[in-house]
Amino acid sequence: MILILGLVFLQSPIFGKSKPKVLIAMSAANTLLLDGNRQHPTGVFVNELYHPVIALDRSGFDLVFATPEGKKATLDPESLKDKYWNSKEEKEEAVRFLNSHPSFQKPIPLESIAKDHQIYISLLVPGGQGLMSDLLYDKNIPVLLASFQNQGKTIGLVCHAPALLTTLPSGTNGEGFLFQGYQGNSVTKTEEWFIETFVMKGSPKVRKISDLLKERGMKYESSFFPASGYAIRDRNLVTSQNPFSGNEFTKLYLGAINDYLQKPAF
Repeated sequence: MILILGLVFLQSPIFGKSKPKVLIAMSAANTLLLDGNRQHPTGVFVNELYHPVIALDRSGFDLVFATPEGKKATLDPESLKDKYWNSKEEKEEAVRFLNSHPSFQKPIPLESIAKDHQIYISLLVPGGQGLMSDLLYDKNIPVLLASFQNQGKTIGLVCHAPALLTTLPSGTNGEGFLFQGYQGNSVTKTEEWFIETFVMKGSPKVRKISDLLKERGMKYESSFFPASGYAIRDRNLVTSQNPFSGNEFTKLYLGAINDYLQKPAF
């Protein structure tokens, strides 16, 4: 499916001479505070980044990575365990790809995007607990989300990344929230409990992301089974649940980008 979509994109006259640019906003944090007194190693969850990014790369997009202050992203050590991958070869290829990509190695500062975000056709934010340490409090994130949403550009948020939607203005019952009424997904409360109990052995400051989204008027949906692949697309917003949702998310995300590119320009 990815290769077929890639051929469609590459043969499209919309591409012209320049490649459409996709902005990939990543966390630069390498720890997460647990229980208010202990730092847990974290970062960007590798397969949640790699699966959509390799599809974008093969489809001919220009990938531009950005982090707070342009710091190089840390790969979450938990995400390098074999259980999150289809094979060891896939994991090794993912690490090689990221290590060889110039923009991943030297990301641009998120701060510099504010004046130049019009050049991007989509925003992608991979998951990983790291974003709960920095992106959740970064003043540039709500600006970018609001701008991309107001222009109808594709927004892809993976696992913990839908928590960033809560940085947007919202009334007590979700009044004025830009994504009110949208269907959405994220890591579930059951999965959060499992991670906190058996992986991190501690709780972060912000949790129960699904409840936070529902409080703002989003229609939250998830898979009945924890740790199973699940993703949702509602208009220009694509969200997914966990590291096992790569195929589902990538298909919906590329489809949303293709729909945006096919819109007539006025």
